[in-house]
Amino acid sequence: MRVITWNVNSYNIRKPQVESLLKEKEPDFLLLQETKVEFIAPEGFQKRGYYLYHAGGKGRNGVAIISKYPLEELKIGFQGLDEDDQQAKERILGGRYKDLWIFSLYVPNGSPVNSDYFYYKIQFLYKLRELLEKFFTPQEKIILGGDFNVAPEPEDVFDPLLLEGQICFHERERKVLKYLMEWGLYDALRVLYPHKRGIFTWWDYQFSSFKRNLGMRLDHLLITNPLKQILKEVVVDIKIRALPKPSDHAPVIADFEDRTDIEERIN
Repeated sequence: MRVITWNVNSYNIRKPQVESLLKEKEPDFLLLQETKVEFIAPEGFQKRGYYLYHAGGKGRNGVAIISKYPLEELKIGFQGLDEDDQQAKERILGGRYKDLWIFSLYVPNGSPVNSDYFYYKIQFLYKLRELLEKFFTPQEKIILGGDFNVAPEPEDVFDPLLLEGQICFHERERKVLKYLMEWGLYDALRVLYPHKRGIFTWWDYQFSSFKRNLGMRLDHLLITNPLKQILKEVVVDIKIRALPKPSDHAPVIADFEDRTDIEERIN
């Protein structure tokens, strides 16, 4: 089974790259964030054998799941927990395939630090844990993939001293992400590469940041223990960030035991 998460920073601009990624990598699930559209036509995905699920809007948000399998019990936003959080309805999309739950998440950026938006980000992460506590258990097969807008550790930024206290590398953000994960989630990349430095998923468009590898690891695949046990590889596809008109994020790709094995386990 292959799962990819990618903040496309505008689906309409990155549509050819999305199609190329599907053709080249053939994921079982492709999780997209920041689609920035209200509607995505499903026909192109259907021709490739994929189902499209999208929660979009008029603003800069929007999340999607492109799946080889039909999903049931779709969850949008903080459904069943906080129905009044309208913004979350463009930031959280999940569904179930048999006993595998998969979510595409776009956590708010929260800039500037100590603004109302920053505190909304903190509360958003707390409510994610509440959602898990209310509807799931760590013994289930669950994948939370997406742009979390938090670099968890000093190894996840190019200069921890310079960036300490700034947005996406603030102590409060890191603490609440850790609290979320303490529910029973594992950072898939760090399961396999616990201390490797210089693995980033986001680079500013300015200052030749990508060429100089001045990045941050903001995009994560968080998995429960049953999936941790069958995890094989996790990579960041940096070559897509080097293409013309790139997103400022690169896809994160996780491979689990082969598809036959996962089908047998799910069945």
